[in-house]
Amino acid sequence: MINISEDVSLKDLTTLRVGGLAKYFVSVKNPDELRQALSFAKSRKLPIFVLGGGSNLLISDHGFAGLVIKNEIKGIKFTDQVDESVHVEVGAGEVWDDLVNLSTSRKLFGLENLSAIPGTVGGAIVQNAGAYGAELKDFVLSVSGFMSNTGKDFTFDNKDCQYRYRDSIFKKNKKYIITSVVLTLKKKGIANINYADLKDKFADSKDLTPTQVREAIVAIRQQKLPDWHRVGTAGSFFMNLIMPEKKFLKLKEHYPDLPGFKNEKGEMKVSLAWVLDKICHLKGYREGNVGLYEHQALVLINFGGATEKEISTFAQKISDLVKEKINLEIKWEVEKI
Repeated sequence: MINISEDVSLKDLTTLRVGGLAKYFVSVKNPDELRQALSFAKSRKLPIFVLGGGSNLLISDHGFAGLVIKNEIKGIKFTDQVDESVHVEVGAGEVWDDLVNLSTSRKLFGLENLSAIPGTVGGAIVQNAGAYGAELKDFVLSVSGFMSNTGKDFTFDNKDCQYRYRDSIFKKNKKYIITSVVLTLKKKGIANINYADLKDKFADSKDLTPTQVREAIVAIRQQKLPDWHRVGTAGSFFMNLIMPEKKFLKLKEHYPDLPGFKNEKGEMKVSLAWVLDKICHLKGYREGNVGLYEHQALVLINFGGATEKEISTFAQKISDLVKEKINLEIKWEVEKI
């Protein structure tokens, strides 16, 4: 039987450490408990929000006037395949980096570049987590769960998930609630070290193991990013820029060192961190309790005591400054609730 609480503070359930009260709150540990929670919400005509690790959220100071369901559905099962790949079935409530650590300890290739990303597996699937030249979409075999409005089960293959840069069908349509995923990893592989920092680190190295790549990425992230256990942060608050090649080349005329590369659609993906730092000169910029991190301009920091309103106002100011400088709109990676 589920235990539903009332007027629960959400502040300490997100890595940004802001947010008001949830009118109702429940943690669920299996699909049956999740169904019970949805039945409770339906009987009272309450809106619902499914919470994972709270690592990519900005929750309103007014809280959430419905039922917040914390997904703690666990379970990890590895299954060898005949083609030397391994399928791993994972509960959506598992801690993402625990899964990465376990897969690399088994010498499996695939997830190592996504090391040290906070949050849960379900959240990573929704967001199409990516870092250091890798995206989760490239390893997703299937995603299962059920629909909040009908209670019907679903199992989507990779194509059904409609993955794009930091986007998926699950991000656009909240009726799909994820309970488990199946990922495909490799027993043999070539380490993905195309990202500049990794190229420098492993310039003279061959036959790298997943563990070696993971250790390097953890070290790089520790140098570049704040410790979310100690400081209020959601990691990269803004998305990198995606623009037509024509627009990119025009910007390059003014800023010859502007970094960018083509994505699979022929568009240019451009480092917003570089734009914020080199064009807008905003790295380390701070107003009161909110600022951009001194080592990585994409990262917004709650230095302590910031409210959602302060963060939203600051983020809008950053957006306005970018618009003024290069006439482009920037998007939040963080979801506002």
